[in-house]
Amino acid sequence: MQLEFDSVRDMISERLYAEKTQSTETEEFIQMIADRVAELMESNMELFLNHLYRMDVDERKVNRMLLQAEQSEDSIYVAFARLIFERQKERLESRKKYKQQSSDFWSED
Repeated sequence: MQLEFDSVRDMISERLYAEKTQSTETEEFIQMIADRVAELMESNMELFLNHLYRMDVDERKVNRMLLQAEQSEDSIYVAFARLIFERQKERLESRKKYKQQSSDFWSED
C-alpha cells in the first residue's frame, strides 16, 4: 500500500510541475486521489491518518473541511482528496521557493 500511495504522491508532483493543467484534468486527478482515499479509509483508517500526519495536513483545515463537507455535494473522499492535493501543492511551492543552490563548502563564492 505504501508503494501505491507514493506513486499517487509522485503523480501529484508531476501534475503540479506541469505548466498548464486543464480544469477537467485536475478534477479527474482529484477523483483518482479520492478513490485511493476511499480505499484507505475503508480498509485501514490508521494508515490513512498516518499519511495525513506525514503530509502535515493542518488539523484545523481537516476540521473545517469536515464541517463544510456536510453541506457540500462532494463526498468526504473527494473533500479529503482536495485537501491532500492542496497540501501537496503548498509543499511543492514551498520547496521551490526555499530551494537553495547547492554550493561547495570550500568555494570562495
